[in-house]
Order: sequence, then C-alpha cells, then structure tokens
Amino acid sequence: MKITVFNGSPRGKNGNTNRIVESFLKGAEKAGAEAENIFLVEKNIEHCRGCFNCWDTTPGKCVHKDDVEALHSIFLASDIVVLASPLYTDNITSILKKFLERILPLVKPNFEYVNGETRHVRRYDRYPDYIAISNCGYPEYSQFQVMTRFFDRLARETNVELKLEIYRTMGELLKIQHILLNPIVKRYLKNVERAGEQFVRDGAVDEKLLRKLKEPLIPEKMYRDKTNAHWDKKLSRL
Repeated sequence: MKITVFNGSPRGKNGNTNRIVESFLKGAEKAGAEAENIFLVEKNIEHCRGCFNCWDTTPGKCVHKDDVEALHSIFLASDIVVLASPLYTDNITSILKKFLERILPLVKPNFEYVNGETRHVRRYDRYPDYIAISNCGYPEYSQFQVMTRFFDRLARETNVELKLEIYRTMGELLKIQHILLNPIVKRYLKNVERAGEQFVRDGAVDEKLLRKLKEPLIPEKMYRDKTNAHWDKKLSRL
C-alpha cells in the first residue's frame, strides 16, 4: 500500500498536525506500507485561474508550470491520500485548499448524475481514497463539523471513499513539555500509531481505538482556564 500525505500546515514539519501524521505513518510503515509526507508549504503552487484550459485546450494538463503536475502523478500513484491540515477558520488551510483546487485536471467537464446529485466524471480509472488528519486549538470536537463535511463532499465529488478521520482537539498540548502532560501525549500518539498499523493491516480502525483517539487530553474547562491564563500572562508583558 502506498500512502501519500499532502500536508497543508503552514508550520510544515514543526506543526502539531505533523506530529499526528508522523505517528500514523510510523504505524502504517510498521504494517508494511510505503509512505511519503509532502509539505505543501515548501512547494510552488499557483492559484487555479478557472480558465478550464485543462478541460478544453490541453485536457488533463494545467496551464501553470509549477510543482503541481509532479504532485498529480504522486497523487494518482497512491493507494491512500492523507489530507492533513490544522483547523483554520473552521476548515482546512488555504495551502491545502489551493492544492485541492488544482486537481481539477484530474476530472472531465462531463457530468454524471449519482444518488440525486451531479458530479464530474473521472478522467482516469484509478483514484486514491482519502484519510483526513487535523488538529485544532479548541477543546470541543464539534469544532471540526465544517471540516468533516468538506472532506465528505470532496470524496463524493471525486468518487472515492473517505476511509478514516483523525481529529485532535487541544492540539497545542502536543508540543508542550510538562511532567504530567508528557505521558498523556505519548499515549495519544501511540494510539495514532496503532491506528496507522491497524488501517494498513485491516483496511479500517476499530471503534474502540477510534473512541480513544477522540478522548480529550485533559478536561475541557481546565484547558480553557490554562489557555486563558497563558495568554493573559503573555499579553501583560506588552
């Protein structure tokens, strides 16, 4: 199994999202998967112009001569694509969104009508299924409701399956070094690693492990209070 991560974090390798991604890939590789983690912030990706040349002038080819054409090849050669992004204004980052807008050449302009809705026809026979990974600085899991809806609709539009979603609340805690917090974060990341291993081995992650991945790292009120105290202290120094 070839798993490719298209990582939309502006922090790249240093992001909290990447800590989750690395743990997942560690488990996936342990189970025999081939994995690649691509940081989109390091790539030259132009905005889609909406010119539709990729449909009617050079079918399947974008007018932009940037890094995306090579990324298309990697995308299509993957069995699973992980779309990774921190939560920004209730959704994915503009970095990942810009890349996803540029996969337009991978579909045709023609329509098909499926389950009461219209979508574009695939240009190629084989497309990868998706996994979504994200983190946010909020304590409630409900903060991901727009993002999870987006990924569900994206999978529908590209006629693939959204196989797995891993969303981490209180994501800022992943980078904090504290004697009481360290074992909690370590246990969480180990469960993410198990999820990667289990997914490659079984094609899915069992419900018990999924529930563990959703558990808050610390009580929500404690997190809000600690976060507010941190910012009050920092702002008082200005």
